[in-house]
Amino acid sequence: MIVFPANREQWQALSEFLRHYAGVQPSADLICMGWVTEEKKLVIVVGFGGYLGKVAQIHVAYAPGWHFTPRALLGAVFRYAFQTEGREMLLGILNSRNEKAMRLDLHLGFREIFRLHGMHDDGGDLVVLAMTKDECRYLKEQNDAPGVRDEHSAIH
Repeated sequence: MIVFPANREQWQALSEFLRHYAGVQPSADLICMGWVTEEKKLVIVVGFGGYLGKVAQIHVAYAPGWHFTPRALLGAVFRYAFQTEGREMLLGILNSRNEKAMRLDLHLGFREIFRLHGMHDDGGDLVVLAMTKDECRYLKEQNDAPGVRDEHSAIH
């Protein structure tokens, strides 16, 4: 189930998940949503932040042992960023040595727009990936997947 934080404590829990599993430092403009399993376990958090004009940076964190993103969450993430928030482009910034993240982001439809060679902490390249609203195939899908709610669900 897709969840949005309903209060400050829930926002802190989601942002701490991002910090712990993806190294994202929470900022005042960070907007989070998560995926909670039927067992009520938080396993994925997606955050948007670094808003600049019509662009936002996207962050994704997975709990250990979790290896896929439910299609319902993908649709909700991109609808929220592009339609609700009105962004025209999402940026993902990652380490070139994080091959799993690179594969996932490219599979989702992001494309590489810039690379800073050797600029990640471990010597990897800092890679900037982007997806525009027009490039997002998830907005073109007409049918919502099961589990998506129109209203914002709170974490319980």
